Amino acid sequence: MSCSILRRNIACIIAYDGSKFYGFARQNRKDTDIVTVVEFFENALRNIGISTYIIGSGRTDRGVHATYQVINFHANLYMSLSKMRKLLNDRLYPFVLIKQIYEVGYTFHARFDAKARFYKYIFTKEDILPFYTNYIARLDYGDVNLLKLALLQFMGEHDFTLFKKSGSYTKHCVREIIKANIFPAKIHNISCLVAHIGANGFLRSQVRLILQACIYVSLNKIRLRDIINQISNNMDLQDRRCVRKLVPACGLYLTKVIY
Repeated sequence: MSCSILRRNIACIIAYDGSKFYGFARQNRKDTDIVTVVEFFENALRNIGISTYIIGSGRTDRGVHATYQVINFHANLYMSLSKMRKLLNDRLYPFVLIKQIYEVGYTFHARFDAKARFYKYIFTKEDILPFYTNYIARLDYGDVNLLKLALLQFMGEHDFTLFKKSGSYTKHCVREIIKANIFPAKIHNISCLVAHIGANGFLRSQVRLILQACIYVSLNKIRLRDIINQISNNMDLQDRRCVRKLVPACGLYLTKVIY
């Protein structure tokens, strides 16, 4: 049997601690002390004799975590998937975990085939122990009802040109938000709020920009109509009411990808 016949498309559902990486995607930089998730995973693959590139369902910023990131890669297989998972998890520990591994169709693409992605953002006003500061964002917010109302303004399909990080490129900025809610939760006995946002796709840092805008509304730093105008592109980047600040990355988690 030839190697070409053995070549398979393998998908994995992985979780990772974003505080240990320089973001998800490979980057061109001189500093090699902190690697990206992609670099770390590909290095683990090389350690078990597989030289290949991985594809992710989407990028996450530096400091952003994932409990459900989907990746895929093509490789010639000379072992069972269960053995591969065990060997890789031994090398990825303790910062990355393969939760599931399975074979997919040869043309499956983790990014382009994704129909929806969901994020959760965990934040609190409370003082928190140092052990949690990389995983729960500590920030001030005001009226929770205003916070929820502001987030609801993003529901539906919009051109989010003014809700993407400057310098990022995309063919178009139209995205559809299909879920946007906020609920209270106790996490490690800390009173938190959790924002849950889902869409058919996200622009770079879009979730963090959206949440910062909602925080500002709750604190009466901007008005609800200012958010509506920014969503509608009825202001420019120089307008002082145009929100360009990001909430801290540490509270954000990629939690689900739908195909």
